[in-house]
Amino acid sequence: MKKKLPLVFFILSISCYILFFLIGSEIDDNGYLNEPFGLLPIGALFFFLSVMIFAWNKLKS
Repeated sequence: MKKKLPLVFFILSISCYILFFLIGSEIDDNGYLNEPFGLLPIGALFFFLSVMIFAWNKLKS
């Protein structure tokens, strides 16, 4: 499981970025921008976790 965990986090990260671009953004009638901005920091967090766990596994073995 330790070897697959970075891959899972990396796939989650890529899926967050893909969903951000697929959902898109729009401006409503009041001039507010509606976009799924929360996916960007979550994707960055998953990417950071995948890199750190991958590096930790490489250092331990």
